[in-house]
Amino acid sequence: MRIIVTVVTAVALSAAAAGAAWAHHGWDPYDSGEQQKFSGPIAQLKWEQPHAILWVNSGGKSLEVWLSPLQRMVDRGLNKDALSVGKTVTADAQPHTKNVNEWKAQSIMVDGKTYDLMR
Repeated sequence: MRIIVTVVTAVALSAAAAGAAWAHHGWDPYDSGEQQKFSGPIAQLKWEQPHAILWVNSGGKSLEVWLSPLQRMVDRGLNKDALSVGKTVTADAQPHTKNVNEWKAQSIMVDGKTYDLMR
């Protein structure tokens, strides 16, 4: 019986670890050779693990802007309250290679302060 419990536990832990690894997409789909800045008001914020995501209205489009892990942002002074809907942000970001409206922010400026997110 002890062996069965051990095997079931090992299988469950392996499945959980695989699911977490699969959920984190990595940064490969973004073009690290291209960097652009854009500004606009925040239309929506998703503040949850593994990354926060902003939707910013800029140039007549809704841009999906992926930010760094939550703890890194908080450690650098950027918290959820600073990114409220309606505030204008300026993102220095890299485009997704397939989704033209998706970006990975290297830094973001809000309320006159720039937060370095990835460097």
